Amino acid sequence: MNLRVHAFLYLHKYMNGGRFYLLRQVRTFVLIGALIAVASSCATTINLAAPTTLAQPTVTTLPTGTTAELFGQMKSTLSDLSLAITDQDKSRAKTTLATVLNIWGALQPQIVAEGGETVDQTVLDMQRIVDLASSSVQRTRPADADKALRFLDLVIQSQQ
Repeated sequence: MNLRVHAFLYLHKYMNGGRFYLLRQVRTFVLIGALIAVASSCATTINLAAPTTLAQPTVTTLPTGTTAELFGQMKSTLSDLSLAITDQDKSRAKTTLATVLNIWGALQPQIVAEGGETVDQTVLDMQRIVDLASSSVQRTRPADADKALRFLDLVIQSQQ
């Protein structure tokens, strides 16, 4: 008899023994149990008795004041934004950014209405400041908020 055939027959007898039979049964039960667990976790249950709440729309009012007053509000708000990001207070940073956007919404028409030969450049500079404030919150970068504050000081000085 060939050595390979003899080894195969010995291995076949050995694996059909009681010890490996028990191991195969345990393996089968574990596999079936895992399949049942995975299949049952995919079920969707809808609870119709659960209360539903609808999101209430937030009402925002644009800040009012003269251009100088709005520039002052923007300056203090950008300073608060930098502190909120530094303190890693994400909700306060988002609220402060919303305030910056509201101030810019009120300030932009006033800058355009006042006119002047640098109105387009002022609007672009202010938009760049607002974009820096937005990126400071999105990327958690207090340095961008500080840059926006420094650029705002330059815009305010150019308006005087």
